[in-house]
Amino acid sequence: MERSESKASAKNFTHIHETDGTTEIKPYYRIHPGGSGSNATDQPLEAAFSHADALLRHERQTYTQPMLSLVVPTYNAQKWISALLETLLVLQAEKEILIVDDGSTDATLSMVQSFRKTHPEITLLQHDAHRGHSATLHTGLAASFGKVVVVLDGITEVKTKDVVMLVKPILAGCCDVVYGSHHILSSPEQETQWMRVTNRFLTGILNLSTGQHLSHTGSPLKAFRRTALDAISSSTSRRTTEIEMIFRLSEKGRRIYEMPLVSSGANHSAVKFLRRQIVIMLELLRHGLRF
Repeated sequence: MERSESKASAKNFTHIHETDGTTEIKPYYRIHPGGSGSNATDQPLEAAFSHADALLRHERQTYTQPMLSLVVPTYNAQKWISALLETLLVLQAEKEILIVDDGSTDATLSMVQSFRKTHPEITLLQHDAHRGHSATLHTGLAASFGKVVVVLDGITEVKTKDVVMLVKPILAGCCDVVYGSHHILSSPEQETQWMRVTNRFLTGILNLSTGQHLSHTGSPLKAFRRTALDAISSSTSRRTTEIEMIFRLSEKGRRIYEMPLVSSGANHSAVKFLRRQIVIMLELLRHGLRF
């Protein structure tokens, strides 16, 4: 027996298709057209993805620009970096993997170096000291060369399906930026009630200020069209933050999509979460609360 259904409200971002007891989840995308006051809409994009599939699966060629740049900021990541690299290496696409290490003091560097011996597509960029998240993000974006840049930020486990579905709407010409979110279908289990309320409050301010309709202020997995990054490169600083990038992309009228993630995010303590929310609030104040 075959059954197909679309779930309402927040759950209509997936299309559930069950056959013989198996369930296939086909992502829908929340669309945020560029410009202030635009409304988000939900729609399936599978019809536009045939060309994107062909681009992702093409044979290796001799051109110098890779299809994908996979940017991975790391700091004391020895517990998860090997598994993450193994997953990224099996992606069937012309790619470069940029590991940006922010002064790790554990075995992260030696583990990455071991992978590099047999995988020349991996590049290791090192900070001589711990400079913080913003500086690490800037280093990775500045060094990337791909037509589409994927940032794996604070995500310790990734599914190849998430990366592919993140990139497809960009290659299909449907948008300029895709943010992955664990908050579209439901909030992560490790979040407490006060964390959820704080996130919704700050995300609401960000959306009102930029005309976007995002579900979360910090995406652990996001993808950018090269031209979108180039368009904001002159107006972003070396202390690039995600909030700053959302403001700049919105000002340039770049199309932002959001999609649900199945990959696991890092479990942050209440102290780290609170510290991050304070940084976000300061960023919102710095850029001006525009309602």
